Amino acid sequence: MRRGPDGDEEGVRRTTTTIRSPRRRPSSSPAPRGQAEITSIVVIVPARNEMATIGPCIRSIDRAAARCPGISTSVVVAADSCRDATAARTRAVATSAVDVVVVEGQWRGPSGARAAAVRHALSELDPAATWLAHTDADCVVGADWLAGHLAHARRGLDALAGTVVLDAATPADLQERFTAAYTLGVDAHRHVHAANFGVRADAYEAAGGWLARTVVGEEHDLWRRLGRGGFRTAQPLDVAVSTSARRHGRVVGGFASWLARVEGAAAAGG
Repeated sequence: MRRGPDGDEEGVRRTTTTIRSPRRRPSSSPAPRGQAEITSIVVIVPARNEMATIGPCIRSIDRAAARCPGISTSVVVAADSCRDATAARTRAVATSAVDVVVVEGQWRGPSGARAAAVRHALSELDPAATWLAHTDADCVVGADWLAGHLAHARRGLDALAGTVVLDAATPADLQERFTAAYTLGVDAHRHVHAANFGVRADAYEAAGGWLARTVVGEEHDLWRRLGRGGFRTAQPLDVAVSTSARRHGRVVGGFASWLARVEGAAAAGG
């Protein structure tokens, strides 16, 4: 069975629509009964040899945090087995709306790196009042990205999976192929990307969190556990991030591998 753009198995093709960017603002309504109000957001970013992309990523998160006044927002970058200056480059990025922390280790996989970053973040925060927003070091988030996550959290979601778009440097033919292959529904989608994943920290802990042993598809694994646990989840169309169109990823079988297959099909005229 071939795997789709989010690393999961490809199913029956569905109607394709234009990928939508974040539009909604946070609601001022209180959190639903049984949920604490979100007072903190932590953005989790695993990074392995990403010194060329981590700066734009952090700066985009800083811009997004500025759209969430009154919410304490921080970024934890997990520099995983890096052989370059990713950690130093991260620490050198000037920010105005977020505090940035770098943790370094040898997790040798994005799931283990994300888990370590979350552990660090929650050592000083209340999980019941914290939203964990995840992206990747080769991504740039929109100015309303965190506001969109927060809006959905305030409407009662425990977790959300957003969409991705390819960055402006993507060759036109690959961009066209991606748009045709990246299937969306009318009101929601079926993709789950760790590059655009949000979850209440207490729900994350109750579901067991990121599992270091899961090398590929860790976001699907966590998503399924959240669903089995009865948590409220959704896959909205209005929360998107821009990701690089690189076709050689840090792990085999993920999004970059899928893009490579799309590009190969284009080259073969398929």
